[in-house]
Amino acid sequence: MGLIDIDKLKKDIKSVTLSNGTLLNTNAVLHLLEKYPTAFDVDKVVEQLEKNKFIDCETILSDVHQGYNAGLSRAIEIVKGGGIDA
Repeated sequence: MGLIDIDKLKKDIKSVTLSNGTLLNTNAVLHLLEKYPTAFDVDKVVEQLEKNKFIDCETILSDVHQGYNAGLSRAIEIVKGGGIDA
């Protein structure tokens, strides 16, 4: 899942909209959405957060390192959940 730049999308939708607000072609809008660049890639963010975790199977982690890993794990949960508190 990726998030898109809403300001850019609004501008592009206006280009396929009549002055009264009617869309000229719904398929054109759907095509725009399919090809739209991602402004935020959840998988890439999670991958970067995972890389920062200490590997606990290589050594015994201190409480500080365990707390750091726990914080990163929580951040990963939040990013994967889209910021929606479940």
